Amino acid sequence: MRLFPLVALTAVLTLSCGNAVDAAVGPLSGLKEVSYAGTTVEVPVSWPVHDLTAHPHTCIRYDRHAVYLGDPGPDQNCPAGAVGRTDTVRIASDGSVTRTRGHQASGDKTGDGTGEVPQTAPPNRPHIPERPVKAAATYSGLGFDTCAAPTTDAMKAWAGASPYHAVGIYIGGVDRACPDGNLTPAWIQTVDQQGWKLFPIYVGLQAPCWKDPHHGHPALIDRGRRWTEGQEAADNAADRADSFGIAQGSPIYFDMEYYPRDNPGCTQDVQAFLSAWTDELHTRGFVSGIYSSSHGALADMALLYDSQAAYRADVVWYAHWDKIPRLFGDPTLADRYWPGARRIKQYRGGHNETYGGKRLNIDLNVLDAPVAALKPAAAAN
Repeated sequence: MRLFPLVALTAVLTLSCGNAVDAAVGPLSGLKEVSYAGTTVEVPVSWPVHDLTAHPHTCIRYDRHAVYLGDPGPDQNCPAGAVGRTDTVRIASDGSVTRTRGHQASGDKTGDGTGEVPQTAPPNRPHIPERPVKAAATYSGLGFDTCAAPTTDAMKAWAGASPYHAVGIYIGGVDRACPDGNLTPAWIQTVDQQGWKLFPIYVGLQAPCWKDPHHGHPALIDRGRRWTEGQEAADNAADRADSFGIAQGSPIYFDMEYYPRDNPGCTQDVQAFLSAWTDELHTRGFVSGIYSSSHGALADMALLYDSQAAYRADVVWYAHWDKIPRLFGDPTLADRYWPGARRIKQYRGGHNETYGGKRLNIDLNVLDAPVAALKPAAAAN
């Protein structure tokens, strides 16, 4: 992709695939028009324009402003840990337009106690009993996760050549940064037959005090609806899991990114939200998992581990990038919390690895934890 210099008030963007995109730049509005496949959209002049036909490995990302032209390739080169959502536009090869929107904040999003009154658990629950769901399947060993599901060919190559036998798959969530892409019920059945164990990930509302590192506008927990929003997230996650053919008794891991822990109101909002997530997932028959930095939400969850003030997640997935694939004996999470087959550790962040001639950008994990069980293939389709 190359940009011609501005001539008067008009610039022309020429794409290597042979399609011309006209970008009319308004000096006062800071907008440009992008035309493709008979469709024209107006976007901020600073947004990059990606031609998916000329560059089929381009990753469609919802966490950064961009315009995407054409249809995504099956081998997107996505970073492992993209999270969050902001405004993006894609014009497909048939001229149809898909937009994502960043969250428009309302009410109190600071977690400092001003604005809305915090929502608490329903008043008909004087105490919180343990109601764990029995895991339908567990796995012990090494695994990886990545933002976009690789092709089944890549998964087959890695199944035979890599040391990994489990993969984290992003199944949904309002702050999920990558679309479904290759992920379908058929994909799940195929990689299951290749021998992969799956741990489903859901990226929902984030902490009210979280700041998107890419300066987007992620959707955040509303302290006035924090319990209801946790329930809604769990219901949506369970529905998404069901649509992909993932059976009850499987875990769903909520991705709660790191947030500053010096704000008590924000911490309480997260704890209430995740408590509701766990309670509702149990109602739906799924195992509740939480992913976060060992210095983030999991540190706060550990403070309530012996309390009846919150529903305790069944399994935790903690990020501590010390490059040591060891679940216990880690100084950031005491061994007494979530003992046994109830832990995943993400011990290395995003980097490239190649097996069987297929390169992927991945995070590394060691597991002794619940993994997905699948419904029969006929029921999943």
